[in-house]
Amino acid sequence: MSNRETSVLKSTTSRCPVCHGPCPAQVIRRGGKVWLERTCTVHGEFTACLASDERFYWLALGKEENRCSSGGACCSADGVEAGTLGRNAAGCGEQPFETLSTCLALIEIVNSCNLACPTCYADSPVGTGAKVDAVPLEEIKARVQGVIDRKGGIEILQLSGGEPTLHPQLFELCAWLKAHSQIDFVLINTNGVRLAKEMEFAKGLAEVFGGKGLQLYLQFDGVQAAGQRDLRGADLRALREQCLTNCAAVGIPVTLAMTVTPENLPHLWESIRFGLEREVVHGITFQPMFGSGRFPGNAPSPKTAGPFAKVTRENPNRLNTADILTNAVTQSSGQLRVEDFTPLPCGDPNCTTIGYLIRQENKVWHVSDFLDLAKLQGFLHDKMHYTLEDLARCGCENTELGELLKTLELTRSMAFRVMIKPFMDAWTWDEDRIDRCCTHVIRPDGKLDSFCRYYSGFADTRR
Repeated sequence: MSNRETSVLKSTTSRCPVCHGPCPAQVIRRGGKVWLERTCTVHGEFTACLASDERFYWLALGKEENRCSSGGACCSADGVEAGTLGRNAAGCGEQPFETLSTCLALIEIVNSCNLACPTCYADSPVGTGAKVDAVPLEEIKARVQGVIDRKGGIEILQLSGGEPTLHPQLFELCAWLKAHSQIDFVLINTNGVRLAKEMEFAKGLAEVFGGKGLQLYLQFDGVQAAGQRDLRGADLRALREQCLTNCAAVGIPVTLAMTVTPENLPHLWESIRFGLEREVVHGITFQPMFGSGRFPGNAPSPKTAGPFAKVTRENPNRLNTADILTNAVTQSSGQLRVEDFTPLPCGDPNCTTIGYLIRQENKVWHVSDFLDLAKLQGFLHDKMHYTLEDLARCGCENTELGELLKTLELTRSMAFRVMIKPFMDAWTWDEDRIDRCCTHVIRPDGKLDSFCRYYSGFADTRR
């Protein structure tokens, strides 16, 4: 297509960035990019860029009448067939999270935090020492066991908060999780403060797991100075270095979790290289900044939106998967390739893009030197033929690519994972993605919810 041509890729339901009410929307290809356009009956039209490069947007459909304009059943924006089932699949129901596979289950075990970051998707208040707001241990166990009783084993259970390392019975909880026959892996989402400052705490945590079944998801904002204080209210780079040093000493593997903003976007490859140089770091996850929870300049509320003419119509600084992928590849000067990445074979293909580099004999190899990921993307071609039951089992468990990814994860420090995980807020809300979600939160009432939905702050989804 000419960059001046426009085509409608699909229709969906989005949200108004002002009142957060549901509104009809279209995903449109225009100028080599992919856009989400919606109209609120009260506040008018809003536009957000979903992909700054149309090659990295995957269209997933599940209904004959919602086929893309190019005539394919479902396709990427450049015409490659793709697709998953979701809201458009008959019988999906109002609560698909109880039906679809749960690849990762997150549970908040502490509501307060020992930092006061200007940005926090959970909007956690400060609370340390006697003021720690911890969820009772037996309640946590009951909620986790309830999911297992309803749905079977949990492959990855993520402990989150607030700051989960503040829980006064964390070691007892971890011992229970480690011993549980239906929990494969525990991921602790942490800012690293306790692990950096308390070596005995790091040793104790490592001893509970005995070198298996645990990884830290460490808050990390890059190696550069720019953007550190805007994100965390302080420059915590030295503290993160100490955390990694302590984790290396006790044998706790780490994934770096980097919130990406326009300020640290030019430093993606530096961050990847930082991880590659440390054997304790097994990967890095890039999360474009999204506007849920505590977030400077968050979307105006209906009470503060002001006159209609003053409401922002576009969100031009919003980063997406294509921004991160193309910038990381360009910054690497050939040490990273687009061919090293693939959408994950579960949920919606726009929810997670994953790639690997191989560390061996003091050299970094491209995974694409050994594997043609494009040939393993059969899940993107034939999921239109899946039943809802197939999707409930999740592509990660029944595709060649899924098995390969698990094998790479088992190689421990040799395989270095680079993941891009774009969460949604009102600006980028696509209901189809929500109804295909496999990253679930175990709510206080024990039910499952999509991560993006749970943290959205919308009146009809509020916790």
